[in-house]
Amino acid sequence: MTTPDERAERERAAYNGGKMLAASSALHRRFSHAFECPNTWYGEAYWAAQLARVVPAADALEIGCFDGRRTIDYLELKPRRLIGIDISEVMVRKAVGRGLDARVMDAQRLEFADASFDVVLGRAILHHLDYQAAIGQIHRVLRPGGTAVFMEPLRDNPAWQLFRALTPEARTPDEQALSRQQLQWADRLFGRAEHCFIGLASTAVGMLASFLPVAHDNAAARLADGLDRALQRTPLRYWMRYAILVWEKSRR
Repeated sequence: MTTPDERAERERAAYNGGKMLAASSALHRRFSHAFECPNTWYGEAYWAAQLARVVPAADALEIGCFDGRRTIDYLELKPRRLIGIDISEVMVRKAVGRGLDARVMDAQRLEFADASFDVVLGRAILHHLDYQAAIGQIHRVLRPGGTAVFMEPLRDNPAWQLFRALTPEARTPDEQALSRQQLQWADRLFGRAEHCFIGLASTAVGMLASFLPVAHDNAAARLADGLDRALQRTPLRYWMRYAILVWEKSRR
């Protein structure tokens, strides 16, 4: 059985090396219509709105800050304090070189006191970690009433299951997209949850459209966007490709 320390070390090696990132970027370019379409733009707007609501004047922690390219954008929201952490020394050095407060740290063992932050955020990071350990740490360092905002892939999307099976070089060995049960467990832990689910029909349409000379906002993509927005209100939302997860820690 893999320990959290072994998992962290494999993630560190993968991101310090850089080959996996290059493979992932190449796949994003090849299937750009699945990553950039009306439904994903809707998801990005939801993400931005949530951050605009909770980050200003907050003590914020970014988990998986990478090289700081997004951290700079978050600073424009004027948090009182923003700290970024990442398991990769190479990426943290780049973030520090941008003038950011970035630190090498394992998100499964956060080196902060209880109730240190108003906001904890991250994109595509929780599925790299021991999920329960990481969520437990996020819950611990959040103040009562604090908010966690994450964007994460989901396990049950049929098209994405096939895509991931065919492209193992684009991810680390320990990556595991999140399940319905994992989301619901965290919902109960925090006490309040409000999520936005993205990309069921849009993922399938986007993957096919990537082989055709069509625009990213083609008619089929717009229809798929409308369908996916409607499906958010049904149990099929857990079959979406990813979700923007918003948890609020109970004040009790």
